[in-house]
Amino acid sequence: MADAWILHPDYRTPPVPTDAHFPPGPWRHPDGGQVMNGTYERPLPKLRTEVVTVWYGYALSRWRGPRMPRFSSPMVSAWNPVLAQGLAAAPGTPTPYRDELWCDRWIAEALLYGRKPYGAFTLPADEALRWCGKSGGTSLIYHARTEDDDLVRVVAGTSERYAHLFDLDALIADYREALPGELAEPEVRALEEHRSCSPALRYVLCDDAEALFAQAPLSVRGLTLGYPPRETATRIAARVTSGAAA
Repeated sequence: MADAWILHPDYRTPPVPTDAHFPPGPWRHPDGGQVMNGTYERPLPKLRTEVVTVWYGYALSRWRGPRMPRFSSPMVSAWNPVLAQGLAAAPGTPTPYRDELWCDRWIAEALLYGRKPYGAFTLPADEALRWCGKSGGTSLIYHARTEDDDLVRVVAGTSERYAHLFDLDALIADYREALPGELAEPEVRALEEHRSCSPALRYVLCDDAEALFAQAPLSVRGLTLGYPPRETATRIAARVTSGAAA
């Protein structure tokens, strides 16, 4: 099953269980049968690739898309969408998410430590206030509002400009190679328009910031959340295909 998988180390990988009675999952290395844990990738024909995130032998996400080899960033990771959204590859798969606020806490910490450029989370008021205090020594700008049940909703993003955060030239070249022109060029224009602004300026310090972000082009939304562009390109192509089928 995994004879061609290559491990890409990532410090976002959740720690394995400490309970000796917690059984590992079925994903194992072909040499020696060790339990797989981390982000694995293998090449496919026609310049495509397959990526799987595995926690203690259990696949949490698995997708195929274009290779897009030019672009890379320490703020972009296959784990970012998985851990922010609490994903699992199949219903009933054991996961590292311990409670309903686990993903919110993960987003909050990832923002503080520069693992994501932008995110939104909801936490109890005391935890949210502690987070706000810790963010003072970072480049983060945030907006907070109270919600029901003593919860606080925080939307936060870095004040660094997109052009400083990411190699947009490499990303644009990858999109143009990965997608047909009619799909790539609108995304390219959107990325170009974001060069001189920051996630904080565009999607925090404005009215209806979350609604505005939800309407942004997929390439911008994915990049702003630290999601892999290969996965975003796959979604762009799939959205058009599903729309044509309908």
